[in-house]
Amino acid sequence: MNTEIILKLQAYLDEELTAEEARQVSAWLASDAEAQAVCRHLRDTKALLAGNELPVKVPETQEFYWSKIQREITRLEAASDHEPPPVLARWWMRLAVPLAGVAVLVLLLLMLVKPLSESGALAGSFHEIETQIEEANAISFHSQAAGMTVVWIDSGSN
Repeated sequence: MNTEIILKLQAYLDEELTAEEARQVSAWLASDAEAQAVCRHLRDTKALLAGNELPVKVPETQEFYWSKIQREITRLEAASDHEPPPVLARWWMRLAVPLAGVAVLVLLLLMLVKPLSESGALAGSFHEIETQIEEANAISFHSQAAGMTVVWIDSGSN
C-alpha cells in the first residue's frame, strides 16, 4: 500500500475528509481487507498515543503567549521597514572598497621599489662628459660589481 493511500486512511480516521470523500473511503474499506488491517493498525496507534501522552503545562496563559508572538512579529516588521541606502550610495561603496585596496597596493609597491636613477643601474651608464678638446672622443664603462666607472678619453693626437 502506498503512502498516499495510508495518508488518506489517516485523514479518514481523524475526520478531516469531506462528506463525499469519507463515503468513498468507507465504501472502499468495506471491500478491501488490507485497507481494513491498515485502518485497524492506525486506529490502535492513535488510541495508544492518546492514552499515554503526558500533559504539557504552559507557564503562561494562552493570551500572553500569543501576545508575545504578536509583539515579536511587530518588532521584526518595524525593523524591516528601514529604507535601504540610495542606489548611488550602494554603487559607490561597491566601487570604493576595491579601489582603496588597489591604491594601497600601488603605494606599497612604489615605496618598496626605488627609482632606477637612484639605484644607479642607469646613472653610471649615461654620464655627461665635458672636455676642452673639441676633437676628443670619450668611452665610459661602469661596473656595479666592482663599484667603479672607467672613462677612456681619446684626443685623437698621437
